[in-house]
Amino acid sequence: MRMLMLLAALLGTAPAFAATTVSNFVGAYTGPIGDLTVSDTKKAGKLFANTVVTMNGRLLTLPRGTAAFDISFVHDGTTRRFLVVRPEPATAGAAAFLVLHGNGGTPEAQSNLTIIGEGVVASGYWAILPEGVNSSWNDDPGNSTGVDDVGFHAKIIDILTGYLGLDANRLYASGLSSGAFMAERLGCELSDRIAAVALVAGTISKGLSLACAPATPRPILFIDGTADPIVPYAGGRVGVLSAPDAYAFWLSRHNCTASATITTAMPDTAADGTTTSVQTNTGCGSGGEVRLYTVSNGGHTWPGGRQYLSESLIGKTSQDFKANTELWNFFSAHPR
Repeated sequence: MRMLMLLAALLGTAPAFAATTVSNFVGAYTGPIGDLTVSDTKKAGKLFANTVVTMNGRLLTLPRGTAAFDISFVHDGTTRRFLVVRPEPATAGAAAFLVLHGNGGTPEAQSNLTIIGEGVVASGYWAILPEGVNSSWNDDPGNSTGVDDVGFHAKIIDILTGYLGLDANRLYASGLSSGAFMAERLGCELSDRIAAVALVAGTISKGLSLACAPATPRPILFIDGTADPIVPYAGGRVGVLSAPDAYAFWLSRHNCTASATITTAMPDTAADGTTTSVQTNTGCGSGGEVRLYTVSNGGHTWPGGRQYLSESLIGKTSQDFKANTELWNFFSAHPR
């Protein structure tokens, strides 16, 4: 199979892997797409709803019907890796749903707190969870750390489409906190490859707002809590715009008619002290869409996910809706 991949890469064609060959995609690979190391695949058991496995020395919860492996490679002189949580059996030509962790996070922790595996089972996409250098991202071009995270994600996309045969027109980027800001930067700088973007507990940095000039603005969604103590909804954090200002920024980038925004209330289904309203604008000259979920009394959290730290530190996690479901419904309506 390695020879097949190398030959396909040399011929300029991307090998598309069906379920029977993805399971054998393991070990070291060398070719024009890049030198990779692929871990053994861990599969969820069939008897229980969830199976806990170890990936890269960390615990990962896999729902029944999923499997996971990781891929590492050298980029810009540093060994980088990303985690894949896929359906089991594997689906050919699937969409890729990137889910970037926040500062101090890991791919495994991000998968666990978002419960993204449930969406993998329900919708058939592959969850792709990259890992930042020292668990952080170079998300603000106005305050650069010098790490080439945009190039790192471009290489991940090469691997997803070139080695794993995922759908190049259905590559979506999302993230939590600093991972949200990084996903937004990908939407600005890799708009020729990313189909749509979603930010959870993120807005836009001043530096990115000045530098962002996508060739084709992509549909973008925000989920922000009014009681977020880390990325304040109304602004106040140095170098970071408020949620309403981030929404207005993207309305402008998409050439939307501001008066075309429609505001609706989501059902208040859980007695958790939060409610959510949604602003949606599809009256855009770009043909795209901009959407803002305002979670009243919501914190620096992933709705429908786990309360990964205490409410005193990050605020409440709304259980009125599942962010995974809202993001996927948005993404699936906007292929590239």
